[in-house]
Amino acid sequence: MQIDWITVAAQIVNFLVLVWLLNRILYGPVTEAMARREAAIRERFEEAEAREREAAEEAEKLKTEREAAEEARGEQLAAAEAEANQLRQRLEHEAREEIEARRKAWKDQLDKEKGAFVAELRRRAAGHVERVARMVLTDFAGADLEDAMVGTFIRRLRALEGEDLVALRAEAKDARGQLSISSAFDLQEAARERLSKALREVLHEGAEVEFQKDEDLICGLRLRVRARTLQWSIDAYLDDLEEQTAEWLEAGRHAPGQKAG
Repeated sequence: MQIDWITVAAQIVNFLVLVWLLNRILYGPVTEAMARREAAIRERFEEAEAREREAAEEAEKLKTEREAAEEARGEQLAAAEAEANQLRQRLEHEAREEIEARRKAWKDQLDKEKGAFVAELRRRAAGHVERVARMVLTDFAGADLEDAMVGTFIRRLRALEGEDLVALRAEAKDARGQLSISSAFDLQEAARERLSKALREVLHEGAEVEFQKDEDLICGLRLRVRARTLQWSIDAYLDDLEEQTAEWLEAGRHAPGQKAG
């Protein structure tokens, strides 16, 4: 069998022409289309990745903002709670102060009323005691009240001894015999002479006595030698009565069934 080389050459040329045509018309456009498609797909992937990164960054940003908001909210709640506690403590303190002020005002008013009552009771009791003392001394001593008071005072003066007597004599000496006698009413001349004589005998032989009237003294006499005094009066008994009355009032205030306010 003989080979027709002309025919083979023609087929080879036709094949090459076909390949060139296919590459020119079909394979080239297809390859370019596939490249463009691949580039578009790659671009879309890149855009998707960029969007994913943006979404992740936005999510992180939102997470940070949420955490900051929660922290700020916690701080605001803590500040509000602290402010509420301070307000509660201030109101409690003001309430305690107001209660204490009212209690003190009530106690002051009670003490004032108690003092006024005791003073009035003392005044009335003093008058009654003085009247009774005058009658008793007049009836049983056989002398008027003035003589009885002077006699009692002189007996007390002569009964002084020890440090009390030494101190009074020293004061009288420093005062150069300047003494004073106070009484609730004016003493008669005879009573003044008796007192002056007793003071010269007991305290200072050159004593000069100044007699004064002191209405606050209730049925009694008071000797003053500079800073020292010697007194006898019904005041001592009235002071005891006042003290007992005050104790009675205080006990009555705290007695069961009494409201302390």
